[in-house]
Amino acid sequence: MESDVAAFAKILKQDGIDAARAEAAGILDEARARAAEIVQQAQAAAGKILRDAQSEIENQRRRQAVEIRLVARDAMLKVKEEIERVALLLLRQPVGEALAADEVVRAAIVELVKSSAPGQEWDIQVGPRIGKALVQATINDLFKGHGAAVTLVEEFRKSGLEFRSGAGEVLELSEESVADLFRRLMSPELSRLLDSRPD
Repeated sequence: MESDVAAFAKILKQDGIDAARAEAAGILDEARARAAEIVQQAQAAAGKILRDAQSEIENQRRRQAVEIRLVARDAMLKVKEEIERVALLLLRQPVGEALAADEVVRAAIVELVKSSAPGQEWDIQVGPRIGKALVQATINDLFKGHGAAVTLVEEFRKSGLEFRSGAGEVLELSEESVADLFRRLMSPELSRLLDSRPD
């Protein structure tokens, strides 16, 4: 009987050990599966964080590229404006001298006569550097028989001439108007030159 009890105890002991081993193996498998799931979730989260960071970096790069283009555009606009301003300053004196020349004054009045309808009335204002006697003689000479009424009026406050018709039309031939016309002619070409990029 003692051997039966010992055999039974041995069987119980072996069954307990086997059961404990099986339970430990199950716990270990479950722990490994949970660990693998946690690793997979962590890798997915890390991948999302990385993609989000790369997307944000790309968005910032695009924003910076746009900002750089805007800054460059504004800088080029300021350069263009400064070039135009300097060109106008450089032009004022030679334009003022040219507008005071007898042949330029006479040519301007001739163009006015050619473009005037018979009977049209004009007032001519003369700048301080232009000889009024020359203008009056030119008017008298050119408008004879044309039928247009031309009056030499008060002094023009700018260098050059100003023609005012009875209908309210104003034609200004001054340093400012000629320089501004040059600026408007120069501006598109200057823009093209500044916007062109070397290959």
